[in-house]
Amino acid sequence: MTAPLAAQRVLIVDDERAIAAAVARRLELAGALCVQAHDGAEGLSRLAAGPFDLVITDLDMPGATGYDVLDAAQALVDPPAVMLMAPDGDSRGAAGALLRGADGYVRKPVDVEEIMVEAAGVLELRTLRQAVAATTTARAVGPVLTILGEVVSAYEKADPFRVGFSARTGRIAVAIAGPLALDADKLALAARVHDVGMLAVPTTEQHKEGPLARAAQHLIRVHPTLGARWIERLGADRTMVAAVAAHHERYDGAGYPGKIAGTEIPPMARALGLAAAVAAMCAPRPWRGRREADGVIAELAQGRGSQFGPAEADAAIEAIRANPLLVA
Repeated sequence: MTAPLAAQRVLIVDDERAIAAAVARRLELAGALCVQAHDGAEGLSRLAAGPFDLVITDLDMPGATGYDVLDAAQALVDPPAVMLMAPDGDSRGAAGALLRGADGYVRKPVDVEEIMVEAAGVLELRTLRQAVAATTTARAVGPVLTILGEVVSAYEKADPFRVGFSARTGRIAVAIAGPLALDADKLALAARVHDVGMLAVPTTEQHKEGPLARAAQHLIRVHPTLGARWIERLGADRTMVAAVAAHHERYDGAGYPGKIAGTEIPPMARALGLAAAVAAMCAPRPWRGRREADGVIAELAQGRGSQFGPAEADAAIEAIRANPLLVA
């Protein structure tokens, strides 16, 4: 994961000099060109003197906050990617920064290796945004989102419990698209990128046994919104954006982030959410083994009309009965 950082210009803003220095040392080992600032006002001054490809900023600082740095970065003609650092437990700060437009978040005390992984991901997203901005044709959107899907898949490969998740989601989504009269190609592409917002959730929290930190809980609950905003900035159409935004809603209204219910959930979102749920069922997790086809069918039947729409559940049950290898 070092290649995305080679020759990238990085501004690190933190009033704790030891943290700024540690982050700079690690990124420089990967080939980044780092500049440090030690309060918010100095960060704004350095940013204005730029240019930078990536800004990593603390949230709470004297002189100006990380929000101020984020806003100034977004106002630039060629905005850098922005990552926020916030204390563990500052759930509102972390989620708020991401919803405000930050590309990533890491907890403090910082883990420089985690910052490396997150920095590589947000720089990939910036590269894709630049590719979209450089073209005036809608034809570029499909290839760009396909590349984003490859970025997501690459991060999944580093996690034994998520490897292949988005590809499985896409395979299941295509299998139910026909019976639901949905565009299979569009649904498959949405499936490949639907979990891009999870790149904002520290990997150490994604499969943690026991209660999650409050910050991680908030980030997980807003990751559909983050993903939707990211793909919208890359040119995705409204149906795909809505599908990604609502793929964790439940038919009974108990889902997130909007707690919408029934037919208020867009049809593509209902199908995508079911496909993602099935893909998760047939993969192992730290606290359980994988479900076989019969177990998946039983869970779909149990969740029909509550977690899943009846038509979506019926389509998936029929597809799995016809081809049990769909969930292999």
